[in-house]
Amino acid sequence: MKNITKLLTVLTVSLFLLGGCASQLYHDYIMSGQVVTAKGSELVVCVADTSNLEQNKVYDVYRAVYDDNVITEGESGYSREYVGKVRLGNTKDEHFANATIVSGQVMPNDIVEFNAK
Repeated sequence: MKNITKLLTVLTVSLFLLGGCASQLYHDYIMSGQVVTAKGSELVVCVADTSNLEQNKVYDVYRAVYDDNVITEGESGYSREYVGKVRLGNTKDEHFANATIVSGQVMPNDIVEFNAK
């Protein structure tokens, strides 16, 4: 009986987490801006909500990089590195849009900064 309860708990939590991956919150706060694919200068970018997409607008792109030479305890070894600019194109579906590299070398998993700080 104890093993069945554990199994049901694991299945329930797994379904909850998998369901969260398909939610709008996942696209808005976790995946928004991520470069999904890159073929030459053509990209597919997660834009969270294509209804507010500003086609032909140019955005900066950053890459998360890690420095192994972190010396100070508690200091993060991660930083953002500017890698280029992209121009958003037409939408693919409700969450993704095409983009074209304007400058730099943009790769999958790079982050398009829609809301500059």
